[in-house]
Amino acid sequence: MARFLSRGVWLVAVLALAALVGWHVLGDRPEAQLPAASPSALPSQAREPFSPHGADAPLPSAEELTSAVEAATRGKPGQYAVAVQDVATGETLVDRNAATPGVPASSLKLLTGAAALASFERGHRFTTRATLDSERRLRLVGGGDALLGAGASRPDSVAGHAGLETLAKLTVEALSKQEKVEKGYEVLVDTSLFPGPALNPEWAADLVTTNNITEVQTPVLNAGRASASHSSAVVRQPANAALAAFVEALTAQAKAAKVETAFSVGGQTGSDEHASELASVESATLLEQLGYMEEHSDNFMAETFGRLVAVQRGATGSLEHAREQVTAAVKELGVDTTGLSMVDTSGLAATNQVSPATLAGLLTHAATSGNAELRELASLLPVSGSTGTLAGRLNTTATTGLVRAKTGTLAAVVSLSGYATTADGRLLSFSVMASDVQGALTEARGVADTIAATLLK
Repeated sequence: MARFLSRGVWLVAVLALAALVGWHVLGDRPEAQLPAASPSALPSQAREPFSPHGADAPLPSAEELTSAVEAATRGKPGQYAVAVQDVATGETLVDRNAATPGVPASSLKLLTGAAALASFERGHRFTTRATLDSERRLRLVGGGDALLGAGASRPDSVAGHAGLETLAKLTVEALSKQEKVEKGYEVLVDTSLFPGPALNPEWAADLVTTNNITEVQTPVLNAGRASASHSSAVVRQPANAALAAFVEALTAQAKAAKVETAFSVGGQTGSDEHASELASVESATLLEQLGYMEEHSDNFMAETFGRLVAVQRGATGSLEHAREQVTAAVKELGVDTTGLSMVDTSGLAATNQVSPATLAGLLTHAATSGNAELRELASLLPVSGSTGTLAGRLNTTATTGLVRAKTGTLAAVVSLSGYATTADGRLLSFSVMASDVQGALTEARGVADTIAATLLK
């Protein structure tokens, strides 16, 4: 319980660990852009399961909480569904259409994050390789690292932990040790890990032009963006951009090493089991990358993790298998998923369906789980008034640092799902979902924030 209930200690720690604010769908962005950086994931607070002695703290009145929710939503445009659970017992304290499935927007990323934590060890790393095939062509082989950098590997960073400049240097060194160095090498990019459609047909056409998503491929640089800034423009066919950057790096490294050869851009290709590995670089850990995804509500990374979960569970890394396998992984946790229908793994599709009860139930399960990996979910969420997409929200003296939650926004949808600790020390999970709020997104966010703040009293 101490890891959740010491409100003063949590607040001080959170303020000291304030991280980058994040990019989100249709206006769910911070008021100010902080200097570019790549923060590490928050330190683990999940060494032990949620302690049952939390039940000794006074349980909030379900009637009073329900009345407060009704007051917060009264007269507001749109429809609101709300679930609030006591984490220690799993008891439902607020049920306002909680079992009714609705569009979750980016709150869906909680399911993807939980599925990834349940499928991998937190220290897992994703490998990007350079290989040489039987036709003496070089291949850049994607392994699922969405945060590749164009420069040298940055071991102290999450974004750019693995860099193509470092991979190119190692590749040139390996080529120079071959019996024969060719006068020139064609370089291909192997995108076979994620087969099938790279864009979801359920996504609105303007999501690419508004820089919310691009083709989901691997390898890619900067989660499919033009630069390391998570708010820069997306790049179409990002695997081709990674290939071009790799060829440029190879050329520079060969010149620096005085290896007389040249490199030319080929194109995208499938796998070659007989190609021999020349060099490789590894990503930041799964936990660190998930922290980046949840903090910045990164859609590309969420789609990537959905596909990686599918591969890890023995399926292909296709869109279809990603949504199927994330759904299956969440169901296997024992969470009530009645009405759940995942169309993607990022929440971009307006046809996704999940209930507030499922989201709050997942959060309750994660906090109390015997699986130490899954218990990390809470530590990955943005913190009120401090980090990620909550940096500019719930930022009063009464709320800063006391709520961890995932935000969500689409054209007519707002959601907020996470944890709050009452003044008496009771940990609650909650999910607020607002629908039909087009033209009133700011007001709907305010309602969700008011409900979250009410839980702290």
